[in-house]
Amino acid sequence: MLDYMVSLYRTVPVSSERLSDWLASWLAQQQTRCHDHHFSSAFPWRETGLPQHAFLQRELTINGQRYLTGPRYLGGDPAQPFIEVVARDGIIDYRVASAIMQAWQPLKPLKLRILLPATYPDIGITDQLLFLSDLASLSVPVDEDISLVTARRKDYPACITAINRAYRASWHTLPHLRDQLLATSRQELREDIAAGHVFLIIWQGIVAGLMICVPRRLTFIEGFQIMDEVIMPAYQGRGFAARAQQRLLQQLHHHYGEKALLTGTILPGNTPSLRSAQNAGRRCVLKYQFFTPADLRASRRAI
Repeated sequence: MLDYMVSLYRTVPVSSERLSDWLASWLAQQQTRCHDHHFSSAFPWRETGLPQHAFLQRELTINGQRYLTGPRYLGGDPAQPFIEVVARDGIIDYRVASAIMQAWQPLKPLKLRILLPATYPDIGITDQLLFLSDLASLSVPVDEDISLVTARRKDYPACITAINRAYRASWHTLPHLRDQLLATSRQELREDIAAGHVFLIIWQGIVAGLMICVPRRLTFIEGFQIMDEVIMPAYQGRGFAARAQQRLLQQLHHHYGEKALLTGTILPGNTPSLRSAQNAGRRCVLKYQFFTPADLRASRRAI
């Protein structure tokens, strides 16, 4: 399974050794979820009337190939279950997809989800785009007009105000994403400030916005994930989001060298965030796709 996954994701712009190490570690973690009852306890097994072990991930063998699969709920909504195809060592066609759905039928899944290279043709509906920094963007001169200052507890009021104002503006300009653009909660913000993960974006001595960046694994990619970035409405349209991302990458690279990869997920319809990521030198390398067996049958495709 590891060799197949390394080949599948070979377009991720890191060395093959680094990619293989990432995937080996990630696969080992995912395989533990086939028997980790702490994992299955997080699912609504009581509400569904199913035994808790029904929510453990499963490695299915279909036509001699292995498919590591697991249950998920869209936005945590018990009414929207789907099955994640976590890893595999073979293609997925209509028959394979149907067999996976059938194996998980007690959960009544509505669809499947899979992580594909960004270069693959879309199938079904694109859920999220995964962006990764490009080391070539480090050649951009340091922007002296933008600085990042680690937020402290005393900065909480300014931070929550920036988040609330920026999200209200985004919900107005991107109404089609109203239910998907979720602001960082008050509790999450307090915890991130305490952990040193919140950076104030300073322009000419003024707080123009903030960024929350956490060292963590995004799927199998190990780096620093942008969890949230907001620019106050009065300062939007000046490229501050992209400039702040470039500045953050330069600072991370100074401290951690080539291990400092800046990652993040962006919704396909979030044009401002897509533009900021691209202007900052980050590029889309992977994408999550929702699909059904019918999508594969209609297009006569395998993925």
